[in-house]
Amino acid sequence: MKTLKLATLPRLIPTGLTLAVSLFCTTHCSAQWTGFLGNRGNPVTTASVIPDSFAVEKDGAAAVNIAWRRELPGRSVSGPIVLGDKVITTSSSAMEGRWGSTTAVDAKNGNIVWTRSIKTTGRPYCHPTSANAAPTPCSDGQRVFSFFSSNDLVCYDLDGNLQWFRSLVDAHPLAGNDVGMSASPVVTDGVVIVCVECQADSFAAGIDAATGVTLWELARPRKANWSSPVVVTGTDGKNVVVVHAGNSAVGVEPKTGKSVWELDEKCSTIASASFVNGTLYLPAGGVKAYRIGASSDKPTLNWSAQKINPSSASLAVVDSFGLLGLNRGVLVCCDDKGELKWQARLPDAGQFWSTPVIAGRKLFAADAKGKCFVVDLRDDKGEVLTVTDLGAEVLGSPAVGADGLYVRSTDALWKIKQL
Repeated sequence: MKTLKLATLPRLIPTGLTLAVSLFCTTHCSAQWTGFLGNRGNPVTTASVIPDSFAVEKDGAAAVNIAWRRELPGRSVSGPIVLGDKVITTSSSAMEGRWGSTTAVDAKNGNIVWTRSIKTTGRPYCHPTSANAAPTPCSDGQRVFSFFSSNDLVCYDLDGNLQWFRSLVDAHPLAGNDVGMSASPVVTDGVVIVCVECQADSFAAGIDAATGVTLWELARPRKANWSSPVVVTGTDGKNVVVVHAGNSAVGVEPKTGKSVWELDEKCSTIASASFVNGTLYLPAGGVKAYRIGASSDKPTLNWSAQKINPSSASLAVVDSFGLLGLNRGVLVCCDDKGELKWQARLPDAGQFWSTPVIAGRKLFAADAKGKCFVVDLRDDKGEVLTVTDLGAEVLGSPAVGADGLYVRSTDALWKIKQL
């Protein structure tokens, strides 16, 4: 694969379920949820903030354990992120998605703190189920990076001040597909990594987080791919970004775009990988666990489990439990070598596009029609505690904050909290 070093300037330079779970947990900071699938590509926290039950206001009965619901204009299938007292989410306008908005909401009361919008430059069209606001934003703790299916990337500081804006279709006018792009960006080592993979013009790019300048581009296979990159850390302390698609998984240096290793695996083009405690869990013909050594060394296969077969939802990892898989409403639990332990069916579940999250020993999963399941994992089995219908589509993955769960439906942002 050819890496191109570029000096592309930003439009504006700143002035001032299937769910897989293994035996470890690295997400400890409950007040932060900095990107798709959590802080390090793993939608798990040790904080026990998900209530056993909740209910929407209906037929005169008051809502239960729903702290607030903030309706937002346009449509979104992205997930929210949490940065201290702010919850950040994206939306796209109903008019062919020509406007992309980023909104910060007060985590305590649901009030809008700020909203900023850009006029998108790329192809905003997508399947009616999706939206131009499909990728989940990410943050390095100082800035918010919002990426849209039209391949427009914008950076704000935490107060909503525009830092820079990039139209990635300036150099790639054929980037896009009829379904819509949805790979979420990641940020590490001062670089924002985006993946734009489709039938015509596919590439991955590293963008300087502070200035918006393109540092590198990596040619990618010309095939549709919606999986998101994940950051892994080698035993030498250096980070590598893993990009996977239908034919392989590639480890890339964040600052240079250099490909340091490649795995010849037919990977999922929707579900994304996870990295926990030195192990990369790759959705590839089931789940394959690779041990990460030094950043430049090719990972070593530890084991492969076909009983867990990631579909639309992505991977997660939880402490002291085992591997779980959620596919077509069946929750499957295996041990850390992939051997079956138990199965539990989620009653009348539909399609899962949203990846479930785990807080403490409770799993929260929402199907596309907004049917929400709270599952107790504490007794070495999966017991469905409650099923709640939000009455709204949910396609974005939830986020966990210090005292509650944040769910993005296509039309609103919700906070679910024990009240």
